[in-house]
Amino acid sequence: MPHDSFDFTAFGSEIAGRMARGMGKGRDAAGVAAAMAEITAFVEATLAGEMDGAERALIACGPGCAACCVVNVTLLLPEAVAITEYLRTAFDAGERGALAAAVGDTARTVRWMDDAERIRRRIPCPFLDRAGWCRIHPVRPLTCRAVTSTDPLACRRALDAAAGDEEEPLLMNLFQKFLVDTAFRGVAEGLARLGRDDRGRELTQAVAALLQAPVANRE
Repeated sequence: MPHDSFDFTAFGSEIAGRMARGMGKGRDAAGVAAAMAEITAFVEATLAGEMDGAERALIACGPGCAACCVVNVTLLLPEAVAITEYLRTAFDAGERGALAAAVGDTARTVRWMDDAERIRRRIPCPFLDRAGWCRIHPVRPLTCRAVTSTDPLACRRALDAAAGDEEEPLLMNLFQKFLVDTAFRGVAEGLARLGRDDRGRELTQAVAALLQAPVANRE
């Protein structure tokens, strides 16, 4: 493997330290969003530095390809805060209201669904626009950043198989998967160091709750 020498343990520790320091600077929503922005920028910069052009070219994912955006997404509370802050600053009141309604509807619909049922029913992420583009792409969860596919058709076959409780191999960039998964665990570790809530939450449930009753110190 071309990344055999990469130290995932050190990377995870660095993420945890950055998260702990960032969350310690301020607990309002803007401060939490800034801490997450630093984390995601560091993750993306690490990916860019470790993956060459040939490796990146193998990834088939791109704007408008939303085949995988019908699964339950797990995120951490600071990520949900960053998303709600992005909605507050990047959209006008009418757009925010429409998105809040869509998020709430989806949260209620998928509340008790496992991945297989949600895939079978093809319930899309409420943050997709009509063209299948992610409207929160700059602040999308780490879980979303971890998943790639080298073949869109194979990706769809894997989802169809999952809907029937079967398994179909999905070729993806494993380095990106491992790196971003390590970052997710690092963020959780950083929160735990501060005695903050480090539990994973379903994306729409977490964002809907914050949109209904945003509280700066919930983390």
